[in-house]
Amino acid sequence: MSDLLKNRAAVKALSRERDEERLRRGEVSPSELQRENLAFLGFRKDVIRFEPRHKPDSVDYVQI
Repeated sequence: MSDLLKNRAAVKALSRERDEERLRRGEVSPSELQRENLAFLGFRKDVIRFEPRHKPDSVDYVQI
């Protein structure tokens, strides 16, 4: 299992390096890069409904 985590960390490090190089060269703007790296791009929040795992009694949550 630790090998999987090490490989994942290495892949993420390479990805960050590529992103930084693209920013330095001006190929992409910071906002464009952020949009590219969004994990949930294209998902509708009203359909998925993220809810907190623990709901304190003193706080009411509203789903939109």
